[in-house]
Amino acid sequence: MRSDTEELTRRFRALEGRHRDLCSEIAHSLSRVISSSGIKIHSISSRPKTLESFLGKVDRKKYSDPFAQCEDLAAARVVCLFMSDLDVIRDAIENTFEVLSRHDKIQDGDASSFGYMSQHYVCRLSGDHSGPRYDHITDLKFEIQVRTILMDAWANISHYLSYKNEDSIPRDVTRDFHALSGLLFVADRQFEALAAAAVRSAANAENDIVHSGVNVSEVNADTVSALLLKLFGDRDVGSVFDISDLVQEVRSFGYTDLRELAHDIEKGVPAALEEEAAFPPHALPGEEDDGRFSRVGMVRTSLVHVNPEYRTLMQDKWTEEGILEEGLAEGP
Repeated sequence: MRSDTEELTRRFRALEGRHRDLCSEIAHSLSRVISSSGIKIHSISSRPKTLESFLGKVDRKKYSDPFAQCEDLAAARVVCLFMSDLDVIRDAIENTFEVLSRHDKIQDGDASSFGYMSQHYVCRLSGDHSGPRYDHITDLKFEIQVRTILMDAWANISHYLSYKNEDSIPRDVTRDFHALSGLLFVADRQFEALAAAAVRSAANAENDIVHSGVNVSEVNADTVSALLLKLFGDRDVGSVFDISDLVQEVRSFGYTDLRELAHDIEKGVPAALEEEAAFPPHALPGEEDDGRFSRVGMVRTSLVHVNPEYRTLMQDKWTEEGILEEGLAEGP
């Protein structure tokens, strides 16, 4: 016989702290293992189920043994960028936790169904999680949902519209609802293709400029990254955003041919090295300080010494940011 609401509430409250601790462990383990996989993700979140949600689910599902049958009292969600990341995250989950069941609503779902797409894993902590820290939570089950950022957007919007299942969709919007679901699925595939094309473009640029010595003229993020690898390969890479900012800067000053850009950079390198020796850069908090400019820093400092207009731009920029070096203030 099912417990009444008062008994369910009492038992739920007794388990609440354990489920909070379990959520913290799930999120920590997922962050660690996914970070080591090398892929970038949008977010990892975890939450213990609320009492209201639990009681509602018990009533809706007609559970006879609620605490055994409700498998998401503790749950985590991983939102990734691309569909190919789903396989990497699956391997990470299977190597980190004991997977009790897996339901793939992306590959196994009906294309004409409601369209709530994600991968669901019901797990327990594996034997690697042992010791006093885990003793009170090793017997608890939890759920992990994995979806792309577009799948997550779709799930959130449909939830906001209160369409929890197929039967709840008004007939006059059903066609548009399914069309939008399909559109987002196609968009996910196109983002995947775009990501693959971006990887190929970067590899081709590196091969042409660094390894094959091809005279490339186009100035874009991939060709500039490859040029910086060729010229300053032993220096800190920085971020892709640094490269994008640099490309925007140099193009605004008329550098539309990579060969011309390379010529001016190399011309300014001796002066940049002198400035680096006289006024070594200071690392930002959390960064390693090796007393040298990054690749982008070398480009900017080199161009400052050969292009007066660029010098004026960077002086204004660095003054505004409060990082103008004394050497630049005094002139080359």
